[in-house]
Amino acid sequence: MGLPVIDVAHMASASHVSVPCNVYPIQLELPGTSIAISVDRVLGVQLAPLGLLLLIGRDVLQPGTLFYNGTTGQIAFAV
Repeated sequence: MGLPVIDVAHMASASHVSVPCNVYPIQLELPGTSIAISVDRVLGVQLAPLGLLLLIGRDVLQPGTLFYNGTTGQIAFAV
């Protein structure tokens, strides 16, 4: 995506002990809304092998409230 790499951090997960990952500043905008979230530091990890494009974590969700209705499958996010 052409984002500037600002640091390298080590990520640990259930399947990896310590993997170096690039760190990027991002601004996430939700289409069709006025919601724009800036985050100074996010990890860039290889998610394509898992069939994922993006994994939104607590660092991005922190400034708002996320509502998930499991019965209907609807998600609402408010800042």
